[in-house]
Amino acid sequence: MKLHRTTEGVDEFINTLCTMQRSFAMQHGTYTTKIDTENGMIRFFTTSFSNRVFIAAQMIKKDIVNSPKGLEIIAGNFEKTNFGNRDNLQPFKASKILNIDISGAYGRCLFVNDLISEKTFKYILTLKKDERLPAVGMLARSFTVFNYELGECTDIRVERSATAQVFFYLIQEIDNVMRACQWALGKHFFFYWVDGIFFSYDTPKALVAEVETILNNRGYNYKYETVENFALKKNRDLFTIEMTKNGEFKRYQFTDSSTGKEITRLMNDKIKQQAIY
Repeated sequence: MKLHRTTEGVDEFINTLCTMQRSFAMQHGTYTTKIDTENGMIRFFTTSFSNRVFIAAQMIKKDIVNSPKGLEIIAGNFEKTNFGNRDNLQPFKASKILNIDISGAYGRCLFVNDLISEKTFKYILTLKKDERLPAVGMLARSFTVFNYELGECTDIRVERSATAQVFFYLIQEIDNVMRACQWALGKHFFFYWVDGIFFSYDTPKALVAEVETILNNRGYNYKYETVENFALKKNRDLFTIEMTKNGEFKRYQFTDSSTGKEITRLMNDKIKQQAIY
Protein backbone atom coordinates (compact mmCIF):
# COMPACT_ATOMS: atom_id res chain seq x y z
CA MET A 1 0.00 0.00 0.00
CA LYS A 2 1.25 3.49 -0.92
CA LEU A 3 0.09 6.62 0.90
CA HIS A 4 0.97 10.31 0.91
CA ARG A 5 3.28 11.04 3.85
CA THR A 6 2.31 13.53 6.51
CA THR A 7 3.60 13.66 10.09
CA GLU A 8 0.08 13.26 11.42
CA GLY A 9 -0.69 10.31 9.17
CA VAL A 10 2.47 8.38 10.05
CA ASP A 11 2.09 9.10 13.78
CA GLU A 12 -1.53 7.95 13.76
CA PHE A 13 -0.62 4.70 12.00
CA ILE A 14 2.25 3.97 14.41
CA ASN A 15 0.14 4.81 17.48
CA THR A 16 -2.55 2.44 16.25
CA LEU A 17 -0.04 -0.40 15.87
CA CYS A 18 1.43 0.31 19.31
CA THR A 19 -2.02 0.39 20.92
CA MET A 20 -2.71 -2.99 19.33
CA GLN A 21 0.70 -4.18 20.69
CA ARG A 22 1.92 -5.17 17.25
CA SER A 23 5.52 -5.94 16.32
CA PHE A 24 6.82 -4.05 13.29
CA ALA A 25 9.78 -2.15 11.82
CA MET A 26 9.71 1.40 10.53
CA GLN A 27 12.31 2.73 8.07
CA HIS A 28 12.27 6.53 7.89
CA GLY A 29 14.11 8.46 5.18
CA THR A 30 13.96 11.94 3.73
CA TYR A 31 11.21 11.21 1.23
CA THR A 32 9.73 7.89 2.35
CA THR A 33 8.62 6.06 5.46
CA LYS A 34 8.17 2.30 5.21
CA ILE A 35 6.40 0.30 7.89
CA ASP A 36 6.88 -3.46 7.68
CA THR A 37 4.11 -5.33 9.51
CA GLU A 38 3.03 -8.95 9.67
CA ASN A 39 0.29 -8.05 7.19
CA GLY A 40 2.61 -6.44 4.63
CA MET A 41 4.49 -3.25 3.83
CA ILE A 42 2.94 0.23 4.11
CA ARG A 43 4.76 2.99 2.22
CA PHE A 44 4.36 6.72 2.82
CA PHE A 45 5.78 9.04 0.14
CA THR A 46 6.42 12.78 -0.02
CA THR A 47 8.03 12.87 -3.47
CA SER A 48 8.10 10.46 -6.38
CA PHE A 49 11.06 10.38 -8.75
CA SER A 50 11.01 9.07 -12.29
CA ASN A 51 12.73 5.78 -13.00
CA ARG A 52 15.40 7.75 -14.87
CA VAL A 53 16.64 9.17 -11.57
CA PHE A 54 17.13 5.69 -10.12
CA ILE A 55 18.76 4.45 -13.33
CA ALA A 56 21.22 7.36 -13.19
CA ALA A 57 21.91 6.69 -9.51
CA GLN A 58 22.70 3.03 -10.23
CA MET A 59 24.98 3.95 -13.15
CA ILE A 60 26.85 6.43 -10.94
CA LYS A 61 27.27 3.94 -8.11
CA LYS A 62 28.42 1.17 -10.46
CA ASP A 63 31.10 3.40 -11.98
CA ILE A 64 32.34 4.52 -8.58
CA VAL A 65 32.64 1.09 -6.96
CA ASN A 66 34.51 -0.14 -10.06
CA SER A 67 36.96 2.77 -9.86
CA PRO A 68 40.16 2.58 -7.77
CA LYS A 69 39.82 6.29 -7.03
CA GLY A 70 36.19 5.78 -6.05
CA LEU A 71 37.13 3.06 -3.57
CA GLU A 72 39.86 5.29 -2.16
CA ILE A 73 37.37 8.11 -1.63
CA ILE A 74 34.84 5.76 -0.01
CA ALA A 75 37.48 4.96 2.62
CA GLY A 76 38.22 8.65 3.23
CA ASN A 77 36.65 11.44 5.27
CA PHE A 78 35.71 14.76 3.68
CA GLU A 79 34.44 18.16 4.75
CA LYS A 80 30.85 19.23 4.09
CA THR A 81 31.24 23.03 4.10
CA ASN A 82 29.42 24.55 1.13
CA PHE A 83 29.29 28.29 1.83
CA GLY A 84 31.65 31.14 2.58
CA ASN A 85 31.71 34.92 2.88
CA ARG A 86 34.18 37.77 2.77
CA ASP A 87 35.78 38.67 6.11
CA ASN A 88 34.15 41.63 7.84
CA LEU A 89 31.28 41.66 5.37
CA GLN A 90 28.99 44.56 6.26
CA PRO A 91 25.30 45.19 5.47
CA PHE A 92 24.63 46.89 2.14
CA LYS A 93 22.17 47.16 -0.72
CA ALA A 94 22.80 47.07 -4.46
CA SER A 95 20.54 47.31 -7.47
CA LYS A 96 22.68 44.70 -9.23
CA ILE A 97 25.51 42.29 -8.39
CA LEU A 98 27.27 39.58 -10.40
CA ASN A 99 26.63 35.88 -9.92
CA ILE A 100 28.27 32.91 -11.64
CA ASP A 101 26.84 29.42 -11.14
CA ILE A 102 28.47 26.13 -12.10
CA SER A 103 26.16 24.18 -14.42
CA GLY A 104 25.29 20.68 -13.15
CA ALA A 105 28.01 21.00 -10.53
CA TYR A 106 27.91 17.60 -8.82
CA GLY A 107 27.46 15.51 -11.94
CA ARG A 108 30.25 17.39 -13.69
CA CYS A 109 32.44 17.07 -10.59
CA LEU A 110 32.06 13.30 -10.80
CA PHE A 111 33.08 13.38 -14.45
CA VAL A 112 36.06 15.76 -14.26
CA ASN A 113 37.44 13.72 -11.37
CA ASP A 114 37.23 10.48 -13.41
CA LEU A 115 34.67 8.88 -11.10
CA ILE A 116 32.08 8.17 -13.79
CA SER A 117 32.21 7.28 -17.45
CA GLU A 118 31.29 9.60 -20.29
CA LYS A 119 28.25 7.40 -20.93
CA THR A 120 27.01 7.92 -17.37
CA PHE A 121 27.72 11.63 -17.48
CA LYS A 122 25.76 12.04 -20.72
CA TYR A 123 22.85 10.18 -19.15
CA ILE A 124 22.90 12.55 -16.16
CA LEU A 125 22.70 15.48 -18.57
CA THR A 126 19.45 14.06 -19.99
CA LEU A 127 17.78 14.40 -16.57
CA LYS A 128 15.73 17.43 -15.67
CA LYS A 129 17.49 20.08 -13.60
CA ASP A 130 15.63 19.10 -10.41
CA GLU A 131 16.44 15.40 -10.96
CA ARG A 132 20.23 15.63 -11.23
CA LEU A 133 21.05 16.38 -7.61
CA PRO A 134 18.76 13.62 -6.24
CA ALA A 135 20.40 11.14 -8.61
CA VAL A 136 23.86 12.05 -7.33
CA GLY A 137 22.62 12.57 -3.77
CA MET A 138 21.58 8.94 -3.54
CA LEU A 139 25.28 8.23 -3.05
CA ALA A 140 24.72 9.42 0.53
CA ARG A 141 21.31 7.86 1.01
CA SER A 142 20.49 7.42 4.70
CA PHE A 143 17.56 6.31 6.82
CA THR A 144 16.68 5.48 10.41
CA VAL A 145 15.22 2.12 11.38
CA PHE A 146 12.94 1.78 14.43
CA ASN A 147 12.13 -1.75 15.61
CA TYR A 148 9.00 -2.31 17.71
CA GLU A 149 8.10 -5.42 19.68
CA LEU A 150 4.57 -5.73 21.01
CA GLY A 151 4.09 -1.99 20.63
CA GLU A 152 7.33 -0.95 22.35
CA CYS A 153 10.34 0.55 20.54
CA THR A 154 13.26 -1.77 21.28
CA ASP A 155 15.97 -0.62 18.87
CA ILE A 156 16.95 2.42 16.79
CA ARG A 157 19.75 2.47 14.26
CA VAL A 158 20.88 4.82 11.49
CA GLU A 159 22.09 3.39 8.21
CA ARG A 160 23.95 5.28 5.50
CA SER A 161 25.09 4.21 2.08
CA ALA A 162 28.68 2.98 1.84
CA THR A 163 29.25 5.55 -0.92
CA ALA A 164 28.34 8.54 1.28
CA GLN A 165 31.92 9.83 1.44
CA VAL A 166 31.90 10.21 -2.35
CA PHE A 167 29.03 12.69 -2.10
CA PHE A 168 30.90 14.56 0.64
CA TYR A 169 34.00 14.53 -1.55
CA LEU A 170 31.97 16.28 -4.25
CA ILE A 171 30.87 18.92 -1.75
CA GLN A 172 34.50 19.51 -0.74
CA GLU A 173 35.71 19.66 -4.34
CA ILE A 174 33.08 22.24 -5.34
CA ASP A 175 33.90 24.21 -2.20
CA ASN A 176 37.58 24.23 -3.22
CA VAL A 177 36.60 25.64 -6.62
CA MET A 178 34.51 28.36 -4.98
CA ARG A 179 37.39 29.28 -2.68
CA ALA A 180 39.76 29.59 -5.63
CA CYS A 181 37.30 31.99 -7.26
CA GLN A 182 36.98 33.88 -3.98
CA TRP A 183 40.74 34.42 -3.76
CA ALA A 184 40.84 35.61 -7.36
CA LEU A 185 38.11 38.19 -6.74
CA GLY A 186 39.69 39.58 -3.58
CA LYS A 187 37.84 42.57 -2.09
CA HIS A 188 35.15 42.36 -4.79
CA PHE A 189 33.93 38.99 -3.47
CA PHE A 190 30.78 38.91 -1.31
CA PHE A 191 29.86 35.27 -0.65
CA TYR A 192 29.35 31.88 -2.27
CA TRP A 193 26.60 29.35 -1.70
CA VAL A 194 27.13 25.74 -2.83
CA ASP A 195 28.07 26.18 -6.52
CA GLY A 196 27.28 29.87 -7.02
CA ILE A 197 29.54 32.83 -6.28
CA PHE A 198 28.34 36.42 -5.79
CA PHE A 199 30.50 39.51 -6.24
CA SER A 200 30.48 43.22 -7.02
CA TYR A 201 28.93 44.45 -10.25
CA ASP A 202 31.96 46.78 -10.57
CA THR A 203 34.54 43.97 -10.42
CA PRO A 204 37.36 44.63 -12.93
CA LYS A 205 36.94 42.57 -16.10
CA ALA A 206 40.40 41.07 -15.66
CA LEU A 207 39.39 39.50 -12.34
CA VAL A 208 36.13 38.20 -13.78
CA ALA A 209 38.14 36.66 -16.62
CA GLU A 210 40.39 35.02 -14.04
CA VAL A 211 37.37 33.39 -12.42
CA GLU A 212 36.24 32.15 -15.82
CA THR A 213 39.73 30.72 -16.42
CA ILE A 214 39.66 28.88 -13.08
CA LEU A 215 36.36 27.25 -13.96
CA ASN A 216 37.39 26.43 -17.53
CA ASN A 217 40.73 24.95 -16.47
CA ARG A 218 39.00 22.67 -13.98
CA GLY A 219 36.50 21.48 -16.57
CA TYR A 220 33.36 23.21 -15.28
CA ASN A 221 30.73 24.86 -17.43
CA TYR A 222 29.16 27.94 -15.91
CA LYS A 223 26.50 30.56 -16.48
CA TYR A 224 25.83 34.12 -15.37
CA GLU A 225 22.63 34.70 -13.46
CA THR A 226 20.79 38.02 -13.21
CA VAL A 227 20.73 39.28 -9.62
CA GLU A 228 18.84 42.45 -8.74
CA ASN A 229 17.49 44.20 -5.63
CA PHE A 230 20.25 42.73 -3.49
CA ALA A 231 20.13 43.43 0.26
CA LEU A 232 22.40 42.08 2.99
CA LYS A 233 21.38 42.46 6.63
CA LYS A 234 23.28 41.46 9.73
CA ASN A 235 22.07 40.70 13.26
CA ARG A 236 25.14 39.97 15.38
CA ASP A 237 26.71 36.96 13.62
CA LEU A 238 23.69 36.12 11.48
CA PHE A 239 23.61 37.32 7.87
CA THR A 240 20.35 37.47 5.94
CA ILE A 241 20.57 38.00 2.19
CA GLU A 242 17.58 38.73 -0.01
CA MET A 243 17.63 39.18 -3.77
CA THR A 244 15.76 38.69 -7.01
CA LYS A 245 17.56 36.07 -9.07
CA ASN A 246 16.34 35.51 -12.62
CA GLY A 247 13.05 37.12 -11.61
CA GLU A 248 12.59 34.87 -8.56
CA PHE A 249 12.92 36.00 -4.94
CA LYS A 250 15.73 34.25 -3.03
CA ARG A 251 16.71 34.32 0.63
CA TYR A 252 19.89 32.96 2.23
CA GLN A 253 21.05 32.92 5.85
CA PHE A 254 24.47 32.06 7.27
CA THR A 255 26.64 32.99 10.22
CA ASP A 256 30.07 34.57 10.58
CA SER A 257 31.23 33.22 13.96
CA SER A 258 33.13 29.94 14.41
CA THR A 259 30.30 28.42 16.45
CA GLY A 260 27.70 29.83 14.11
CA LYS A 261 29.47 28.46 11.04
CA GLU A 262 29.45 25.01 12.60
CA ILE A 263 25.72 25.31 13.30
CA THR A 264 25.12 26.50 9.75
CA ARG A 265 27.20 23.61 8.41
CA LEU A 266 25.01 21.16 10.33
CA MET A 267 21.88 22.90 9.03
CA ASN A 268 23.20 22.68 5.47
CA ASP A 269 23.86 18.96 5.97
CA LYS A 270 20.18 18.63 6.85
CA ILE A 271 19.16 20.64 3.79
CA LYS A 272 21.26 18.37 1.60
CA GLN A 273 19.38 15.37 2.91
CA GLN A 274 16.41 16.73 0.95
CA ALA A 275 18.28 15.59 -2.11
CA ILE A 276 18.88 12.12 -0.72
CA TYR A 277 16.17 9.49 -1.03
